[in-house]
Amino acid sequence: MPELRVTLPYVRSFSADEYETISFGWIPREMEDKWFIFLEQDWLYIHRSWTGNCIYQLEINEIEGKWESTCVSINRDAEQYKSTDDSYDLAFLNFLISNLLLRENMPFPTPPEAQKYQAGVYQHHLVGRKYPEQEFPSKPWWKFW
Repeated sequence: MPELRVTLPYVRSFSADEYETISFGWIPREMEDKWFIFLEQDWLYIHRSWTGNCIYQLEINEIEGKWESTCVSINRDAEQYKSTDDSYDLAFLNFLISNLLLRENMPFPTPPEAQKYQAGVYQHHLVGRKYPEQEFPSKPWWKFW
């Protein structure tokens, strides 16, 4: 994570089972998968897979039997990450955790400036999945091998 970053509140709780699922991370399987996510010593790191740039970093601590995050650091180095919209970054982070790690089917958060693109194009640009109606894998990456 570069020095140019913002730290924002990001409060989210995870059950022990969800934390275990998160701990397996997300390894890109195809060229168009654009994220590499891993958990190391209760820190979740979310990197762009092609560049290796760390975009999001959050600590997840065990508190009274639940795993909780209270804040996230977001890359603001314009050479590494172009976004400057805090609220969209939080929504997109939530999408990545929910869909890539927890295998939920949360709708893609499309920002207003992306409305001009054909359905799915902006999502493909950011996530690597072709269209919003294409569901994310229902099983973790490690079960494909």
